[in-house]
Amino acid sequence: MRKHIIQFLIVLENFSLFISGILAIIFYNCFNLYFYKNFYQKENLAPKIGTTYEELITNTTNLLDYLNHKAMLNLDWYTDKDILHMQDVRTLYSLSYKTMIFFIVVFTISTILLIILCKKRTVFYITNTFNKVLLAFIIVIGILSCIISYNFTSFWIKFHQLLFSNDLWLLSPDESNLIQMVPEEFFISLITTIILHIFILFISLFILNTIVKKRIKNN
Repeated sequence: MRKHIIQFLIVLENFSLFISGILAIIFYNCFNLYFYKNFYQKENLAPKIGTTYEELITNTTNLLDYLNHKAMLNLDWYTDKDILHMQDVRTLYSLSYKTMIFFIVVFTISTILLIILCKKRTVFYITNTFNKVLLAFIIVIGILSCIISYNFTSFWIKFHQLLFSNDLWLLSPDESNLIQMVPEEFFISLITTIILHIFILFISLFILNTIVKKRIKNN
């Protein structure tokens, strides 16, 4: 029974670490203003949508502040439908943030319990299971990456249909400044960057765990 409890806690700890890590990467990239600036400059977006670069950055900052509950959206720039959709997006971000915090807490508690139960052999038990759980996450992210690269538009539509209970996300470039600011190409670049960072995290964790495991074995 004790062995099963320990194994459950290890899987729970690893799962919580990976989920919170993925969410942290998503938040970092989604709220990284420099990413937006680089995209705008690369695509020369400001003149294409009839605005200045400075105004584009100002309204992007306003958007990110709104998602962080620090400001209201600029009514002179965003349409009513833009605002309604961003209300849904902010709710989703808030839920995701709470989920990240929840799994950080779960990770911390499960680690403490493992230290109490396993004492000096805590690291030994964790490293034995770590790469197996990590491999499962790598496979899932890998499959998701293949789906996204095969047909991003189809993925993006299904993603919105799954997460939103309305069609407010169906914005027209002729009416919406929001969709002009962040067109499909922006999200392709953003999601590609997020997936790349996730794989970098996973590979780093795999290497670190392998090194620790070998040191334990040699001792």
